[in-house]
Amino acid sequence: MSLATIVDPGYKIALFLHILAVVLAFGPTFGYALFFSVAPQYPRAVPAILTGVQRCDRYLVNPGMIVLLLAGIYLLSDGDWDSGSAFITVGFVAIIALFALQHGVFQPQTRKAKALAEADLERGDTLGPEFTAVSQRLGQVGGLAGLIVIVAIFFMAYKPFL
Repeated sequence: MSLATIVDPGYKIALFLHILAVVLAFGPTFGYALFFSVAPQYPRAVPAILTGVQRCDRYLVNPGMIVLLLAGIYLLSDGDWDSGSAFITVGFVAIIALFALQHGVFQPQTRKAKALAEADLERGDTLGPEFTAVSQRLGQVGGLAGLIVIVAIFFMAYKPFL
């Protein structure tokens, strides 16, 4: 990266937006498992927790991923980078995988989990096995998504293989 890029105000603003988008989009998702850990003790809270997750996804995760991608593209175009650098490839693969997981798994499975929880709670004070299975799948895929975020952050910060 050249000195001109380092002092360019447009580049600095894009870098700020890129980092802010990571924090806002993915930071809250690391807490989802903690929220779900209370489900067995407070099953009636589950629909509210899932509504909170859906709002977080709608207002933080989805817009944050878009800003992250756009700012990353700007940084790539404005910086003096070798487009074959590993950290760039990892970043693009990570954001594409996270978009796919968000729209192909998390959003539809969260809707399903919420509907199941509401139906289960209409019949009593316990969550059924189908809800538990969906919740476990969300947790497993959430772990994978968290690992993708961590690996991408490592590559962005360390920039190996330059």
